[in-house]
Amino acid sequence: MGLAPLLPQLWRALRMIVDTGLHYKGLRRDDALHMFRKYLWDDSDIALKEVTRYQSVPGQATSYMIGQMHIIKLREYAKEKLGKAFNLKDFHLQLLYQGSAPLSFLEESIKEYVDCALNKNKDGCEEILSPLTKDIQDIDSNNDYLGTVDLSERQLYF
Repeated sequence: MGLAPLLPQLWRALRMIVDTGLHYKGLRRDDALHMFRKYLWDDSDIALKEVTRYQSVPGQATSYMIGQMHIIKLREYAKEKLGKAFNLKDFHLQLLYQGSAPLSFLEESIKEYVDCALNKNKDGCEEILSPLTKDIQDIDSNNDYLGTVDLSERQLYF
């Protein structure tokens, strides 16, 4: 089997070490690059770009990982509550529809979505369960590009 399946996990782990090391532990750029060579066997420009990114955006790797873990937790919550009615596409739509948002807001939105999926006749749930319907109508009335696209074609994109 080898290490190939583990490489993405090794990259994520090293990113976290480098990100916090550069900004909290006094890790130098050369030391960070050395870690990429030593632990990931990578001395390419990709490693150089990674280190530059983490130097430029403190906490980027850490915030990414925290977000990823929280979204996985929300997906597990939705799966548990909805059971066989859970639909990954619908979950993703609900999540992505919120845009760039604080994790607490995403959690609130997903819990509201789950509640509506379980109680479809509850007030306000139609909009939550079909978030694009209203927006598409708004776009149509504004004569935007999507207004010229057939509804069945739009469903391919959304």
